[in-house]
Amino acid sequence: MTANDQQPLLGARANPSVSAWWASRSRDALSLLTVLLLLGAGLGIWVYGTLPTSDPSTNPHEYALSTDNIRRHLGRLLDIAREHNNSRSVTTGHSASGSYVLDQLERFGNCDAHKQRFVSPVWTVTRTPTLRVREPYRVDYIHETDFELMRYGGRSANITRGRVAVVAHACTADTVGDVSGRVVVAYSTKGCSLFEAAFMLEQMGARAVVLVRSPQYKQPSRARVRIAEWKEGDPLMTIPVLSVTHSVGQVLAHASRVDIETHSQIDEVETFNILCVGRTGDPHNTIIVGAHLDSVRDGPGINDNGSGSSSVLEIQLTLARTKFEPHNRLVFAWWGAEEDGLLGSRHFAHTMAGNWTNKWSTREPRIEWAD
Repeated sequence: MTANDQQPLLGARANPSVSAWWASRSRDALSLLTVLLLLGAGLGIWVYGTLPTSDPSTNPHEYALSTDNIRRHLGRLLDIAREHNNSRSVTTGHSASGSYVLDQLERFGNCDAHKQRFVSPVWTVTRTPTLRVREPYRVDYIHETDFELMRYGGRSANITRGRVAVVAHACTADTVGDVSGRVVVAYSTKGCSLFEAAFMLEQMGARAVVLVRSPQYKQPSRARVRIAEWKEGDPLMTIPVLSVTHSVGQVLAHASRVDIETHSQIDEVETFNILCVGRTGDPHNTIIVGAHLDSVRDGPGINDNGSGSSSVLEIQLTLARTKFEPHNRLVFAWWGAEEDGLLGSRHFAHTMAGNWTNKWSTREPRIEWAD
């Protein structure tokens, strides 16, 4: 056989056979069919899950809920944010958002609507903080990479050539020693909260607190240095509280003097929850439906949680429009200062438990809990 005779044979071996080609294409078609079936099943489940599940003649309220109305409420909240520097926070558009919700409830709802007032601490940073080692060598650290001013970590301060005191464990005064007038570099707060450690050091005369993170964390912390369930009258930090990475903490532990400059403020401002107390239903069984109405300072809060607030509002208005008579009493709530640490809902829990008097309110909503 000549070389020319062999060439077609070699070429035939290089191309797949018809059966192999068909097997390959069959596998592709089967895979595609499987994907399409799964997508179809998922879509069907989603559609079924969004449909009312009861008889429209006996439960018309389920069919009456309008997503168009929910979007309309969302649109109004977005407009309010745009009118208030693209925010609906406690100090920007939250008040106008509350006015909108109250207006809708008073015009179209069937409940007793109240503003429940309380106080929220609002922490604001006006300029980037600085941290620098001055002695025995000079090192300038990078904000957000090497160190961070922790949230609610005090008011503005300008500390130049502050003396350093290193504390291994910052939860008990017995392990701290004399820190008066010092910048305290603290390595451990095990056994107490960040606020408890920092506030104790402030009470002992420290000028600033620098909390060193564990080695496994590569970034400084932005946690709140504040009582979690803060209420009016509780203390707040006044001296700076910084977080640093473990490597920065090792350098600070051998420093004798540092510079710290912060530009921040804490204001205690009056804000509110909105409570819509149902007029009917069994008071022995009260159901609360709530969503927070405020946003972060740097955004309009349409997803978080304008969507929830708009849905709760439209549910209440739908029940009113369909003249729904609940078996249990319904209370609808729009919480304030959620983005500052769940303060609105916690205030509601405090006052309803009856263990704390809110002097900012001339009248708390009368929601009597049956025994």
